[in-house]
Amino acid sequence: MNRDELMKTLHDYTPWELLHRNRRQDAKNMEPVNLSLEVPITDAEKNSGLHLPRVPDLNDNTFSSDIFFRHAPDQHYMVVQHDRYTPASMHRHNFFELQVCLEGEFMQQINSKRLQMHSGDFCLIPPMVSHSVDVQNYTILINLLIPEKHFKSICFSLLHGNDVLSKIFMGNVYYNSVNDYVIFHTNGNPVIMDIVLDICQESLEKKSYYVYMMDAKFLLLLGILIRDYESTCELPQIHRKQDGINYGILQYIEENYQHTSLQELADKFHYTPQHMSSLLKELTGYNFSGYILEKKMQAARDYLLNTTLKIKDISIACGYQNQEHFIRTFRKYYGTTPIDYRNQHSHSIP
Repeated sequence: MNRDELMKTLHDYTPWELLHRNRRQDAKNMEPVNLSLEVPITDAEKNSGLHLPRVPDLNDNTFSSDIFFRHAPDQHYMVVQHDRYTPASMHRHNFFELQVCLEGEFMQQINSKRLQMHSGDFCLIPPMVSHSVDVQNYTILINLLIPEKHFKSICFSLLHGNDVLSKIFMGNVYYNSVNDYVIFHTNGNPVIMDIVLDICQESLEKKSYYVYMMDAKFLLLLGILIRDYESTCELPQIHRKQDGINYGILQYIEENYQHTSLQELADKFHYTPQHMSSLLKELTGYNFSGYILEKKMQAARDYLLNTTLKIKDISIACGYQNQEHFIRTFRKYYGTTPIDYRNQHSHSIP
């Protein structure tokens, strides 16, 4: 598939899109109807490029990653072209979504805020944020869907605690009131658009090593967005002073979990150790020692799966000066040794 063929695939309407377009054009049929009863899902629709088969209606408008990833459980994310003309409805899901307006423009609502998106705009929406999208005409909207459990693993080398990606991850994993979205305005930078098209093509063709190629290109895409557009990105403001303090606490732990203590953390934010421990429990579900252990074990897992560091070096990087103590702690937490965990969970080359 060359680039012209790819663009034709993205521009072509599916039968489902044509049905919705015709209904929008017919003023007599603007009342809500259950189109899924009129048009059965065909084999052709199930394999219609980057368009997903219709997903089931849910009472609470919450979609699980299982719905989208059940056919590709080993992939870190899915590449989906948003159906044009389908009715906009508020929904949320338990995974990250990176929207790419490849061509045209569309209107979306995130919680109570309406946003006009233009060609070249990228919008990252964290899990469980309510939003709706209205895509019409010639607009091409590509959605990259990333399960929460993979987001940090994929972006491990980019999450340093100070950049906008870290703020999105930290803020929304623990409380939803901080960051509803972040928008990067790239003005259609051709380098970035080519990377997105490469990802689409890899997803469609599924050649050898395509999973690794998609991971590499996705990481490159995020790196360019953060490096070149972080200073001009659109990020909602923290609304409450306490939200800012809470975020600061979590960010401080993210940057210092290897060696910080409860007393040090409490002193840093002018709380008593008892109050700090209670606040952490409220924010994360863990007391201080439990949360620090969680951070160390997550970091150890990421180092094992995303680097070739020796166990001794990983131990030190995670705040353990004694390698044997690190191995015992890791075994108790994961039920296996670090080296066995790496061997069992590292991706095999296809």
